[in-house]
Amino acid sequence: MKFQFLGTAAAEGIPALWCRCDACRRSREMGGRAIRTRSQAIINDELLIDFPADTYKHFLDNRLDLTDVKWCFITHSHSDHLYATDFSCLNPGFSHVQDGYHLALYGSDKVGEKLAPVMGSLASNGLASFTEIAPFVPVSVGCYTVTALPAIHDVNAGPLFYMISDGEKTVLYAHDTHYFHEDVWAYFKAQGVHFDMVSLDCTNACLPLTYVGHMGLEENAQVRARMLKEGYADETTRFVCNHYSHNGISVVYDDFVPVAGKEGFLVSYDGMIMRI
Repeated sequence: MKFQFLGTAAAEGIPALWCRCDACRRSREMGGRAIRTRSQAIINDELLIDFPADTYKHFLDNRLDLTDVKWCFITHSHSDHLYATDFSCLNPGFSHVQDGYHLALYGSDKVGEKLAPVMGSLASNGLASFTEIAPFVPVSVGCYTVTALPAIHDVNAGPLFYMISDGEKTVLYAHDTHYFHEDVWAYFKAQGVHFDMVSLDCTNACLPLTYVGHMGLEENAQVRARMLKEGYADETTRFVCNHYSHNGISVVYDDFVPVAGKEGFLVSYDGMIMRI
């Protein structure tokens, strides 16, 4: 499985718009992996997770072809994860796609509500469809089984995160969520899951958590420790911190790598490819 992080920041990006904080200033100066766009990921160049406004840049920077994408799973309706307007560019006149091309979109009811204004023309042209999915109900697409899990985040955004398997490897992409609800841990146990890669929300980096809805390195380490203890991961599992805010402490890439490494984590960066 080829898993690629296309964007790795929270809503404001790093450096953030209109910001002169130390993290943003240093990130501008350093460039490279210190520059982070809004979060998005892709599996085998065909299964997309989230659709932020930075999607256009992501596909240009990584020389990807959006017409290779067959399925798109949206985590929630916040605009840094779902910029619905750009889906209208799939309509005739804005694009020319191969005969029979169809994009299948999946997400919660709140995601469906946000997509509704653009889905009418796409559906009538046979170019896209939306399917509402529920937590703990596996969905089969191509060779993949995708299971939505309930995120602890803004309930008005219909938050989900995803467990994805291609039949050989299984990854967990858990972003815009707090430390998992006990129902999630119970599901892992009941299913006897084993993860080959776990990507965790690390919005706060080393900043002590003061609100519910995201995690930092401390909570990431707690998730990792419990997974190892309960057998959902082992020494072969690769754990990755992802989805950063410029407000996090030690969030600049070069600063965070050694800190996260001590806790057993890799640090994502825009364009990072994991061969799993």
